[in-house]
Formats: sequence, structure tokens, C-alpha cells
Amino acid sequence: MTTLNCFIHLKMIFMLYSSFLLILISNFLEKSVALQSHFETVESAPECKRFIIDPNEMPKSTFEVFDMYGPCSPSTARTSPMNMPSPHDILHLDRLRVDALQARFKPNSTTNKNGSRFQDTKEVAHLPAKYLSGNYAITIGLGTPSQVQTLVFDTASDTTWSNGFHSYASSTFKIIPCVSSLCISLPQHTCETFDNVENTCFYNIRYMDGSYTKGAFATDILTVPQTSDVFLFDFGCATEVNSKFNSYANSNGVLGLGRQRFSFSSQTKQIYKGIFSYCFPSDQTLTGFLKLGPRDYPDNERFTPLITNTTYPSFYFINITSISVGHVALPINHFDFTSPKTFIDTGTVVSRLPSNVYTTMRDEFRRQMANYGYKFGQIPDILFDTCYDNSIDLNLIPTITFTFEGDVSVDMDSSATLFTFSASQISCLAFARNSEHGQPSIFGNIQQKKLEVVYDVAGGKLRFRPNGCN
Repeated sequence: MTTLNCFIHLKMIFMLYSSFLLILISNFLEKSVALQSHFETVESAPECKRFIIDPNEMPKSTFEVFDMYGPCSPSTARTSPMNMPSPHDILHLDRLRVDALQARFKPNSTTNKNGSRFQDTKEVAHLPAKYLSGNYAITIGLGTPSQVQTLVFDTASDTTWSNGFHSYASSTFKIIPCVSSLCISLPQHTCETFDNVENTCFYNIRYMDGSYTKGAFATDILTVPQTSDVFLFDFGCATEVNSKFNSYANSNGVLGLGRQRFSFSSQTKQIYKGIFSYCFPSDQTLTGFLKLGPRDYPDNERFTPLITNTTYPSFYFINITSISVGHVALPINHFDFTSPKTFIDTGTVVSRLPSNVYTTMRDEFRRQMANYGYKFGQIPDILFDTCYDNSIDLNLIPTITFTFEGDVSVDMDSSATLFTFSASQISCLAFARNSEHGQPSIFGNIQQKKLEVVYDVAGGKLRFRPNGCN
């Protein structure tokens, strides 16, 4: 009996230890799977693939261009994934930007003594970085020692400003007096105190939604990264930035590449001869470039004229003469593009067209997509009306070709034709119609992907070079 009791006791102990061992093994396996899953997630995260420029092709000064929310952005690592804009957020901000741009062309806008346009007494001459979410930026150096600033570059803005610059840390920072002719030339300025210095020139930019930026207008050393280029540069040192879209603030401010006095291209004209070019990559994991200065181009490459509009002097206007879809010429002409016609813009995401032009192009695109056997998908955003399921290969799509004055043609592949919603596996025709008759068309940055767009501002011409970057 004693032996039996001992056996039962040992059996119970064995079962207890066996259960405990099974629990340990189970927990180990779960942790191993979780750990494996973790490493798989890390390994599958997108990596930055930098565009390598041939040294023989590279001009003296070249910036790396990156998507503000892609893995190549220096600020992405500091941004919570929960704080990243969705495709819907990007399109919403794009609509706000376009609304602000189009408001400048309304008949009831007024002009102040400096030629800047206003609507409802609020300045809309420039656009805040928050309207540029989902777009492209560069890094520059400001001050001595140099402070790295991430700035969205914008061809619809003139004044460069940053809210990440520490003036007290720069030995070469100089404020601009309020009584100076430079200050008086600003579209809007006030006289305020900065760093205990009275009558400092302050720039003021106010937007239609009530947001604004202001700060000391000053001069300091600007350094082009990875070059020996340094020069004095006038810019806004922001003391206040108030916007509804601070949650997506992945940049320090704006690099103005417009055509007016305070723009980067105007201030560096003596160095770079009023010439710059850029290339936007096909997706967020890649980099492009912003090149400064002249270079040699083949004689057989054509330019289209840059049109100067004295009423809207900051914009780069161009003339669209025809559009084709899959080699089918659309029954439109340049008269369909009402005055003030079309301007090219780095900050607008989706190109805008007159309603009749858009409808004609969309209908032909739909017809040819149906011939390829593609079926309509759900419409994920109100900006679009032509979408397809991209779970099947959508690389075979009609080529859309824009022809500009001077017989300059631009062929657009799928990356420049479709806006993709990855989560829902939907791709949409990346064009939209203007909301009102008489509004200008906008050639946006999706349609500029992979093109090297060359601005010869001094010469008054623009060039599109295919396959400028990946």
C-alpha cells in the first residue's frame, strides 16, 4: 500500500512538472514566433534607394529630393506612424492648396501697392508647408555654423522661411531694418521687436483658412550641402506658425522657387544664371534631385516658352496645345484652356483641367481601359471618378501624352497617370476637373514624376527630359 501511494505521488509530481514544462515550451514557441514576426516586419519595411547621379552629368550644385513621408526623409524617423498622412489626407490637403491657388484668380480679388493678390482681405500670395503634405523637400544649411533645415520646395511661393532656425546660434545672422527698401518690398510686413532689437522687419503671411506665419526677415549664410557653395540669403526666421495641419508638419518651412525678387532662383541668379531643374521619383522609397545652374543639353531637345503674366508674376505659365490618350488625339485645342491658361506647380499633387477637357480625356481613357478588360473599382475619394482594382497588373494602360507649345510632348507612364490607394488595392486616374469655369489648369507633381523638368527662368523657357530619375 505504501508502494502504491508512493507511485501515485511520483506520478502526480511527474504530471505537474510535465505541465509546467509544456507551458514553458509553449511560451517559448509563442515568443519565437513573435520575434520572428518582428524581424520579418523590420526586414519588410521600405528602405530608401538613393538615386545615383553620374558625376560627369552632375552640375556644380545638386540637392537630394525626397518625399517628406518616405523612408528617405530625415524627419520620417522622428514621426510616429500614427501621425503619417493617409492618401485621403494628402488629397484633402491638395484640395485646400488648389482652392487657395485658384482663389488668387477670382475676379473679386484685389491687388495691393506691391502687386500681391488678396482675397477677402487675407493674403494668399504664398502657401504654408502644411498645404504641401505628401510632397517633396530638400535639406539646406543656414547660418554659421550651418544648421540643417528641411524645406519643401515650391514653385508657387517666393519667400523662403523656416521655423527650425535658431538665430542666436549663428554668428552671421543679421536682421533687416524695417525702414530698408528690402523690407518695404515684401508683400506684407510689420515693424516689431526681435531679440531686443526694435524696428525689426517682420514678414507676415496669412492664409484663407486663418492660419499664418510671421517672423523676422533677415540675412544669413546659405550653404548648399556637399558643395563649397555659400552665399548671403534673405529669408524669414519664423517666430510664429499657426496652422490647422501641424500634425503633418514634417518640414521646417518653404524654399520659394517662384519668379519674384525674394525667391531662391532670383536671389542666386548671379551664381546659377536663373537655371534649375528637378526630378520627382516614381515612389516614396526613391530619391530624386534638384540641380542648380546651367548645363549642356543636346541641340535636338526642345523647350516650351515660359509665359510671363504680369497679373500673376510668381507663376510659371505654359501652353498646352493638345492631349492624346493611347495615341488617340482628343478633340480639343488650346482655346479650351481659358486665360490665364496653365501653370506648372511642384506643390499641387493632382493635375487640374477645365471640365470639358477633363471629361473628354476621362471618357477616352475609360473606353481604352475597358478594351483592355479592366473593371471599375470602388471610388475611394471624392476627387476621383475613374478607379480600377489594382490587385491585377495595371502596368498596361493607355499612355497619356500632353503636347506643349513648341511641339514639346510628354508621355506619362502608370506612375504619372494613376494615384494608388495601397490598402484598398485601388488605383484612380490622377487628374481632376476645375470646380469653376475660367480657372487656370495646373500641371501637378504626379504628372511630373520621372521627368527632369528644366527651368531656364532667365531665358524664359522650360524643358521636359524623360527618364530623369527612377
